[in-house]
Amino acid sequence: MGRSSTCDITLPDQRASRHHADLRWNGQFWQVVDRGSTNGTYVNGLQVHRPYDLRPGDRLTIGETTLVLRQEAAPAPALSARPARRVPVAEPAPRQRPSVAVDAAFWFMSGLIALAVVCLAAGAFLPWLRIEGAMAQNLGPLIESATDIISSIFGPDSLFHITQEIGGLEGYGKLTLGIAVICALMLAVDLFLARRSVVSSVVYLLTALIAAGVMASDLLNFYRLYKQAESVSLLLGIQLGEVIQFLDQFVEMQVTPLIGLYLTLVGLALLLVGGVGRLVVALLSRGQKNI
Repeated sequence: MGRSSTCDITLPDQRASRHHADLRWNGQFWQVVDRGSTNGTYVNGLQVHRPYDLRPGDRLTIGETTLVLRQEAAPAPALSARPARRVPVAEPAPRQRPSVAVDAAFWFMSGLIALAVVCLAAGAFLPWLRIEGAMAQNLGPLIESATDIISSIFGPDSLFHITQEIGGLEGYGKLTLGIAVICALMLAVDLFLARRSVVSSVVYLLTALIAAGVMASDLLNFYRLYKQAESVSLLLGIQLGEVIQFLDQFVEMQVTPLIGLYLTLVGLALLLVGGVGRLVVALLSRGQKNI
């Protein structure tokens, strides 16, 4: 730096020497070095005689000229053509479909329940029992003379052979028909809504258990009443059980289960199995969702 035009930094100052001072970069700082000038070199008002490290903001005075060292602003970085870095975004996990085994089990259990509904509905409208009664064969000779007269008036089988069928709607058929309707509605809801629900399986199990419990309870009560009736005493100390045994010698009675009863029992069994299986399928489907 100096007044000479050959200097890197020319100072149009008459008090500056032709080659007044040097600016050097030492790798960390700019240094000012006075070259034996006439009027000297000053930093922040103090004359320097040795290399002096400058800091941003320092005021360098040469003659009547003052220079200020400032930090040059860094140029804005040029926009690169590199693709923007992709930031991972959390996306909702896709809904997992049940496995093939669970899906097959669902349709199999649904088929069992549908078959149970058909069996219960059909069994309610079909006969359950056939009761046949006839006079004992050993009474033939005793009443042979009266047989022709009674048969001519009331028919050949009116007194000596009686057949009666009991339909499902005359007994528990109304209950099982109502259960079939409820399960059919629940099955329709189950097929079109969420398979993870356990409500349908609970309905299947409860209705089947209620029907089986009611029928078993009534049969048990009937058996208890029969046993109590046998011990009832009549006139002269004769028990009712002895009278029944005596009448059994003259009357032959036969009770035959019919198709309606078999269909109802099969329907209740299928409903129980289907309800348990449907509960297992619902639990497995919920477990797959939480994986």
